[in-house]
Amino acid sequence: MKHRMVFCLSLLIFLLFGPLCYGGPPETGIDTQVVRILATKKSGYYHKPWKSPNFDYVAASGFFFEDEENFPNKKGLILTNAHAVALAQSIKVSNGREKRRYEVKQLGICNSADFAVLQMEPQELEAYESRNGKIVPLALGDSDKLRVGDKVLGWGYPLGGERISKSEEGEISRIEVNRYSYSKEYWLMVQASLQQNRGNSGGPVLENGKVVGIAFQGVSASDRINYFIPINLVRSLMPLLDKQELIPRWQFEAQPMFPPLKDYYKLKPNQGGVLINYIIPDGGPEKFGLRANDILLEIDGHEIDNYGDIFFEPLGQKIYFEEILHRKRVGDPLTVKVLRKGRIKEIKGKVTYGLPMLVPKIFTQANYFIYGGIGFVELTYNCIQNLGRSGRAFREKYLEEFPERPYQKIVIISEIFPEYGLVETSLYLERVEKIDGKKVLNIKQLYDTIQSLKKKGKKKVLLELPGNIQLPLDLEKADELDNEIKKKYGILYMKTAGGFSK
Repeated sequence: MKHRMVFCLSLLIFLLFGPLCYGGPPETGIDTQVVRILATKKSGYYHKPWKSPNFDYVAASGFFFEDEENFPNKKGLILTNAHAVALAQSIKVSNGREKRRYEVKQLGICNSADFAVLQMEPQELEAYESRNGKIVPLALGDSDKLRVGDKVLGWGYPLGGERISKSEEGEISRIEVNRYSYSKEYWLMVQASLQQNRGNSGGPVLENGKVVGIAFQGVSASDRINYFIPINLVRSLMPLLDKQELIPRWQFEAQPMFPPLKDYYKLKPNQGGVLINYIIPDGGPEKFGLRANDILLEIDGHEIDNYGDIFFEPLGQKIYFEEILHRKRVGDPLTVKVLRKGRIKEIKGKVTYGLPMLVPKIFTQANYFIYGGIGFVELTYNCIQNLGRSGRAFREKYLEEFPERPYQKIVIISEIFPEYGLVETSLYLERVEKIDGKKVLNIKQLYDTIQSLKKKGKKKVLLELPGNIQLPLDLEKADELDNEIKKKYGILYMKTAGGFSK
């Protein structure tokens, strides 16, 4: 009888106060609107892509939002960083209230501007809301209204704990176009003095209760210099998640003007502009009408100063002129004024497509093939990182260089297998400049050339490397040799599965 009374009393306490004992009643709040992202990601060998990848565990932050225009009738949408979930084999989310982890799927990713859209499956969302209360997505603000000196705060799940953390309110110190560390591309970013670390990546940055940005990178030498992606940039790119080829990616080199240079080009002392000293032949800028040695004076009615800055009214400050391009899409109208051979010329047209970089950062599988006992790889930023010390020479030679021709890429020899018959191979782990006396454009062209020469009955060809170094390739014995290598080293694919990407 005594045990029954204890049981009844326990049941009564649970019914009356149970929800409070287990973290409070299911009432939504910031600790359920902001979630912890837990992803298991592929970590590939970009310098030797034929090897099986490792897997990394990544923890970041994200938050619920809604977007009826781009994702109509979809609930459980979550914004986070692309670098947190790119190449993820599994993505789960949790919060600081409970230990359960909920499955989410990826709806879209923009690696260029480092953001991704996830969705909690309907059944998972139902379970989440039954435990945490109905989710009220965070409202998105207007990041163009931010000004230097404004106060913002951030929420997220920093490394070192599983509970949600509020950053001490920080001050915006800079708004500028700069390079994103993940994609290596230039976009608008905002610097703020927030106390955050890597686990905060993907978390919301708020002003007056509205999201004005997504935390994404910091400065390792300082614990109070952090950057966030302006939410307006995310919103403008959201419609392009499935057609990112419409994002203009013009490659050009613009040089600031200084008095002797202005005098040489006969600019007036009070006349601004920047010198376009390199554009890729047949690339986007050239197709639009720009030429090397043009001095860019105006873009869409904005006067450009000697450092490339314009006064941009939406931001209320000076910003690099490229921000005008970033807010356009391929096919949008564009007007520029240039000084060409001493005469001012107005060019009106539509924004054209860009071309790939000479050494890009990639976010998918690498381009490679193994042939005749030699492993050929297209050089990427990822590959240089994997190579470590031995990648320094490639970094210095090619990383900041522009292509000389459209779709030009650097092809390197990453490995010469012992079966090839060469004992000391380090001298030959270099760029492949020519095959059979012809310049190598990219890995697809190299592969197609080898196949074509073999079909024509050629038995041996020479590869030419920097410094006039020659390396023979035996086309007659290649198949037999490669079959041996494939079996011996357990290689699944002797070339990029699904074909080479551009």
